[in-house]
Amino acid sequence: MANQTHQELTMSALDLYLKKHYLNKVQFAADCLCTEADIDALIQAQLLAAPSYVVTDDAKIHSAVFGEMDAVNTSAGAYFHPANVSWYTLALQLIDEHGLKAAPAILKENFIREFIAALTEMHHSTWRLDDCFTADDQPIVSGLMQRAEFSWQHFLLGTFGLCVAHPVSISVIVRKEILQEKLAHLSDNGNKENFSPVEAKALLPVVDAFAEAAMWFSPAEYPRCSRKRLVDDLRPHLLAAIAA
Repeated sequence: MANQTHQELTMSALDLYLKKHYLNKVQFAADCLCTEADIDALIQAQLLAAPSYVVTDDAKIHSAVFGEMDAVNTSAGAYFHPANVSWYTLALQLIDEHGLKAAPAILKENFIREFIAALTEMHHSTWRLDDCFTADDQPIVSGLMQRAEFSWQHFLLGTFGLCVAHPVSISVIVRKEILQEKLAHLSDNGNKENFSPVEAKALLPVVDAFAEAAMWFSPAEYPRCSRKRLVDDLRPHLLAAIAA
């Protein structure tokens, strides 16, 4: 305690969380070897995700998922997941290959194609997607496109940098999303408390996989987040059912 500075002692838990898991815009630009203006330009062009969090000078934190919350003793700024460095590199590659004007449409096209491929894999391996595939496993194009378009918009908003632990690829993003969907369905969105031992043994590995795939969430939104419902609250009920 004696070695801690006054600044460290006055930091909020939210500030510590952001500093541990995210880069502010200055840090993000430095890691990308570019300027803050370059980052802003790529976001404006829809070639890069927006910051997952923005903390204002009047002590408010904003995110696309949870809206506005209090952020006392938290450093103002825009906060990006470090994985966005990979997406920045991809944006530069697309610009180099296709030009700035064409690159955004190509990024979106590639995102949607890869997202649908990842959904297809998860449908066969992890959780049936009834809105995307028929009973005999034929693709429902409208359902697949609706999911992909919705997720593209959330990608641009910075949502996946908030909720996915390591959002370095589309397949990683889809894995987290489908694991969450499966858990929510089988646990009544985390509200179910009583499970048979067989149910609990089958569900616990899914909880563990989701816990690995999902972000920890900041103290500001944790009470309302999926990790609380589907990991921290759900796991004790499963363990109790197995031990019974």
